[in-house]
Amino acid sequence: MAIKIDLRVPPCGPVTEVADFVKQCEDAGFDGVGMLDSQLLERDIFVSMAVAAQATQRIRISAAVLNPVTRHISVTASAAKTVAEMAPGRIEFWIGRGFSSVQTIGVPPATVRQMRRSVLDLKTILSGEEMSYNGAVSRMRHGGDDAPPIYIAATGPLITEVAGEVADGVLLQVGIHPKAVEIARQRLNEGARRAGRDPKELKIIQCATTVIHEDQNEARELVRPMCVQRIIEGSHNEYLKAAGIDVGELDIPEELNELYPDVIHAEDWERAKELCQFLPNDLLAKMCDVIGLIGTPEYCAQRVLQAQADGIDHLYLMTSATYDYPHRELAAFKDVIFPALAAAG
Repeated sequence: MAIKIDLRVPPCGPVTEVADFVKQCEDAGFDGVGMLDSQLLERDIFVSMAVAAQATQRIRISAAVLNPVTRHISVTASAAKTVAEMAPGRIEFWIGRGFSSVQTIGVPPATVRQMRRSVLDLKTILSGEEMSYNGAVSRMRHGGDDAPPIYIAATGPLITEVAGEVADGVLLQVGIHPKAVEIARQRLNEGARRAGRDPKELKIIQCATTVIHEDQNEARELVRPMCVQRIIEGSHNEYLKAAGIDVGELDIPEELNELYPDVIHAEDWERAKELCQFLPNDLLAKMCDVIGLIGTPEYCAQRVLQAQADGIDHLYLMTSATYDYPHRELAAFKDVIFPALAAAG
């Protein structure tokens, strides 16, 4: 089976413009797109998904990712079901703890316990079954058996196990190195077995940080802040070590905390790159190969083929673009990478 490729598309412009870009992704041969949910940085996720669904015929459209903090779960359920009705079988909802969406309003991300409960509640509501809220027993009148699938976006060990327990699928945000992937999948299997589920029935999407540029070094420079973010977040340490990355002691500048809204969504990307120069170039190069597809189109084509050989059958390309569309990556896959994959069989 050919590897599936989804592209991250930020709803960073008017929804008709977003939909046009998603249509370009469909025409280029992508299997799906993942659209960011960050209420102060992007256009509304559900409106953007709906208009994109109307503009396309085949491509899968996913929310990448929702969270259980900024909306009541019943509101999320009703919006999700409404959008899913517009393109049956093509709509998915990925849910995570919250990142820029919660940081920009000064509230903490969801706990692992909240995540588990929210996914169970969301699936219950979407199915049309009764739920109890503060003593009020209710159900969603338009719920039913054709509920869209719910994925968990997972990095840390506990949330990965929870994904194995309760989700329809998982977006593994651990890079694409075989040893890191193996650790994460073991955790998924443990969670599935604990819930009496067959781990083989769980759909897995591997998140690959992706920056494509005609110049290999420039591609690495563009992704430098995303590498630094993985170092800052403790949940990535185990996977980096498994892949042979020893970060050691680094002098991380406090000014990184001043970037708005955060390091990997920084409005001033040039400033973010400047503040991340403390990361040694040799370590940067190693991390780039561990976390995803970073380099020239030809180099990334070989990386995709290697990922497929390593047993990965579904990739989600998370680019550095937050406030613009990933034009370079779209063009590289359309003109170079997809033809290379087809030629390789």
